[in-house]
Amino acid sequence: MFLWRASLRNRFTIAVCVLSIASGCAVQKFLRVEERQLDARLRFFLGGGGNSMVLTHGREAFLVDVKFGGAAKSLRHRVEAELARTVRRALVTHSHFDHAQGLEQFRGLGPVLVHPNTRRRLEADGVRAQWVDVEGPIELRLGDEVVRVWHPGRGHTDGDLVAYLVERKLLVTGDLVTAQLEPVIDVDAGGDVLAWAATVDGLLTLDFVTALPGHGDPVGRDALSTLRDYLRLVERAVAEGQRQGWTEDEVAARVALEQAPALDPVPFGANREKTIRLMDRALRARRLPRE
Repeated sequence: MFLWRASLRNRFTIAVCVLSIASGCAVQKFLRVEERQLDARLRFFLGGGGNSMVLTHGREAFLVDVKFGGAAKSLRHRVEAELARTVRRALVTHSHFDHAQGLEQFRGLGPVLVHPNTRRRLEADGVRAQWVDVEGPIELRLGDEVVRVWHPGRGHTDGDLVAYLVERKLLVTGDLVTAQLEPVIDVDAGGDVLAWAATVDGLLTLDFVTALPGHGDPVGRDALSTLRDYLRLVERAVAEGQRQGWTEDEVAARVALEQAPALDPVPFGANREKTIRLMDRALRARRLPRE
């Protein structure tokens, strides 16, 4: 979620320093890990970077998102030492360090599911793993659990994967959904503010009850509907401003979103003005003639 141009190895230190300056509360929320046990086989580890999910099957565990720094090390200890499971497979929802940097703590890990665009970014940062590229849907059978993994479309980046636990009606979204936070559109990583609403719309066709977002508490279907509707509200408002002949600065200053949900800004990552400006640029770019 939090975006930095430094090398993957150095991002932990940079993030802590910047967030500490920005907000003591923010850094506590970002770093603190809360474990929630859903049942004997399923656990969520909220915080410590991106949210993680651990699904055990037999003597093995399937892990979604590996956190970063000390939180990743603690997560591995919790699963392998305390739960006595081997992390056999993992899924990395996207390339941002708070979800992916912890791979270096899981040496000897088996297959790591990633989108090809995510893999290329991680490899450019020197990350090596037993990659399995995923674009179209694949299905994992983990004991009696069926887990479907696929790339639902562009939004946060152009390499986001989601996991759907069929019998549990549980959707794991990574940063395609972040509870109560302004959406982070990482344009440098192929993020697309115009495509995001349609991507979420596709997720809403699934028969899920609960979603584990990239950050924050688990949510219901309404959180995805709220995000989709917010993005479409911004698009309509910005498009109307452009029809009035407003410049980007005028759009940013004048667009009023009285019906928009109250979303918290992400320090140095996202706020309402940035969302509006990125929407303005995307709509203008879409109208440009193709060469």
